[in-house]
Amino acid sequence: MTSAEEQSKDFNFPALVNGLDFLVSAVGSLSGDNGQPRPREVKYAVLHLQAAVETLLKARLEMHDPKLVWTKVVAFDQRKHEAGDFNSCSVQIALERLRDTVQIESAIDPKDDSLRELGNLRNRIMHFGWKDTVVAVQARTLPVLDLLVGFVNADVLPYVGESAEAWSAEQQMEQVRAGFRHLTDFIELRMQAVRGQLTGYEHATAACRSCGQFAVVLDGGAHDLTCLLCGRQYGTGEYAAWEFIGSCEHISITEGGSGLNGCGSCGASAVISTPLAYSPESDTWICFMCGATFESVCAFCDQANEIIPEMDMCSECYEIRLDNF
Repeated sequence: MTSAEEQSKDFNFPALVNGLDFLVSAVGSLSGDNGQPRPREVKYAVLHLQAAVETLLKARLEMHDPKLVWTKVVAFDQRKHEAGDFNSCSVQIALERLRDTVQIESAIDPKDDSLRELGNLRNRIMHFGWKDTVVAVQARTLPVLDLLVGFVNADVLPYVGESAEAWSAEQQMEQVRAGFRHLTDFIELRMQAVRGQLTGYEHATAACRSCGQFAVVLDGGAHDLTCLLCGRQYGTGEYAAWEFIGSCEHISITEGGSGLNGCGSCGASAVISTPLAYSPESDTWICFMCGATFESVCAFCDQANEIIPEMDMCSECYEIRLDNF
């Protein structure tokens, strides 16, 4: 073996190439064979996608100033930096510094929900394990992949210059773009298959806790709730409502809280405030048992019902208060 061949086998992953390598791995694993990867591939895809987020954001910070990668910028030491003997900043801090100090073009909200959800999913897999459908995880990662592809295209590649690293980065991004398009097409195909079941129910369709897509129809039927896209099962409307707010009745009452708000339409205690398909950017009060929506909840009886304007109470509570005078 020649010295050149030996050198080609050296372990050499500069920050940008390293981050893109994680991204290539994640996209390849998520897209799988015709959009159907094995569960083990999806597990590593989540871990590698989170690694890609952290590595690429910090690679861009380092291109601007290596000090910005450190948690404490004033403590920067070049020798420790090269040895990796330091605490690096969090994803949220990295995004804040990219926005405020580097002033990147594709400003990403440090509190972006898709990045937070990916981080939570990664933590569950690493520390506790997790059970979900493959499609749910694939759909959940799409917004993060979209952010990263846009970030690399607009804020990283134009600043790399002409070098072997730049050429390698562009080749890696070609793989990412191809896999990302394939994955996006696969999820869109799945959505098209269920769109007929969703049409007309936009005012009673919530976003699935697993895949993040608006595909959980609260139609008031007797059946348990299920996400039409990924198949996630939630059980009864009341049980689903508790899961959507990330709690349960036992924990809430034990910690001094109360039950869910009551529904003025069907009487069930299953009313929460959540985004719906017709208005994804804002919350709507909706009963998970019957699908009835409300403008507000009475501040006196905690029932979702028709509220008297500017009085923050329902008509029944208003009548009771009048009788007491």
